[in-house]
Amino acid sequence: MGLLSLTFLTALVGLAASQSAVFIGGNESEENVPLWDKVIELAGGKGVAKFGIFGTASSDPEGSAAYYIDMLINVYGAASATYIPITETSNNADDPAMVDLVRQQTAFFFGGGDQLRILNAIRPAGRETLVLTAMKEMVKAGAMVGGTSAGAACLSDTVMITGGSSYDGLIYGAFSGGPNSNNAGDLSYDEHGGLGFLAGWVPDTHFSERGREARLIRLLQDSRYRDIGTPWGFGLDEDMALVVTDLYTRPVGKVIGTSGGVFIADVTNTIVTPSTTTNYEGVSAHYLTQDDTIDLTTGNVTFASWKTPLKGNEQYANAEISNDILSSKRSRSWASAAAQFFDNQLDDTVTHFSFEKNPTFEVSFNRLSGAGYRGPLPNDPLTFVVSHENLQVGIRESIAV
Repeated sequence: MGLLSLTFLTALVGLAASQSAVFIGGNESEENVPLWDKVIELAGGKGVAKFGIFGTASSDPEGSAAYYIDMLINVYGAASATYIPITETSNNADDPAMVDLVRQQTAFFFGGGDQLRILNAIRPAGRETLVLTAMKEMVKAGAMVGGTSAGAACLSDTVMITGGSSYDGLIYGAFSGGPNSNNAGDLSYDEHGGLGFLAGWVPDTHFSERGREARLIRLLQDSRYRDIGTPWGFGLDEDMALVVTDLYTRPVGKVIGTSGGVFIADVTNTIVTPSTTTNYEGVSAHYLTQDDTIDLTTGNVTFASWKTPLKGNEQYANAEISNDILSSKRSRSWASAAAQFFDNQLDDTVTHFSFEKNPTFEVSFNRLSGAGYRGPLPNDPLTFVVSHENLQVGIRESIAV
């Protein structure tokens, strides 16, 4: 590790060396006070936090950075927020001046746009630039790194999702090499991986709102045996965050936000039947909401203490069937169906269908080894949220009778 500047060491006084990362699902609200307060806290606190802002993913990098600079300083009390002028075409991620600028910060934040722009600028073709090396050193010393949308999708060390839809992914599978300019629906990933701050997990964003559950599952299964593949991934809903602490020792993620949740997919024990499209059984899925946590080493989930088991306290008699379970246009189709499923009294299994035809896909839910939890939000006792663990998912092409 290079020598840390005296300025940085001084800034770290009173800053817990949490080695933290904040993954945000996109479309985050400036009024999401718990989220931004946590970001400031992990960066050193009000009047101390010093942010380096990367607008690299945006088509307007400086304009993107200006929004976060204004908010972090003038709304949430950061000591400073500085635009780091590294773009896809600037060719300056090995510039000592940029490295020095990075070393003056206690936190780094990546805005949204296209995650490939970030990789092309800071980790081109898998090569770690001097700026990326410096950021990693800073985070290991106690700084925070975070991002939203594309800025969150690029933060792990695994293959990185670059585009595609659930439906096309189930038909054709996942392709390495990045997006297909001739078909935006193709499920694609970058085989060089992201920036490398979190090990072993593939992040995805704008998740329930765009029906990305099946695309994450297919991406994990198709890429899991690559050198940087993994069977584990998480999908972040909009205006929701997974705050990960102790990145390099025992990382634990905690959910912040009230508009949705974080979907967890595990294809470790998935049974794959040979098929021209997709035929999976045994995908394990969780859905975590406000204050739930997950041990990112073991995958073990802990639900917030203010939530209670749904079993025996369900509101609905039967599970509802969705005929648009893969929808990318009807927000939260899968998430809503799963929540209602755990909140029904009688049905332990249910089969949903895709709206798309030729082929139509069936998505089965099984809760026999799972559990649902529900509770009123601490700051809004009239609003209840539902979490669940170990939902067993099967996905297959529907066979017409």
